[in-house]
Amino acid sequence: MPLLYKTDIAADADLKICFTEIRSEADLVAFESSSAWEATEPQIWCYTEIRSDAAKAIFITDSSYEAELLVFRTDIQSDAGWQNSGKAGLL
Repeated sequence: MPLLYKTDIAADADLKICFTEIRSEADLVAFESSSAWEATEPQIWCYTEIRSDAAKAIFITDSSYEAELLVFRTDIQSDAGWQNSGKAGLL
C-alpha cells in the first residue's frame, strides 16, 4: 500500500513524518523497499517520483514535534510493524 511521494512543501503533504534513531520513540517501524510490488503493507514503503501513482504524499521534517508520525527504519522486512496502532489510520 504505501507507495509514497516525497514533497519538499509541507503544505502539499498528506502526512508529515520524522525519522527517529530511537526505536522505542517510533509510532511505526518501516522497511524501505525499491520494489513497488513489495509495498503491500503500511509498514513496507516504496517511493515514487510520480505523485499521481502515490497513495500518500509525505513531507519529511527534522522536528518530532511537527511530525504526525515518528518512523524508525529497519533493514529487516519481518521486523517492520506498528508500535502505536492508534496512528494506523494515518497510512
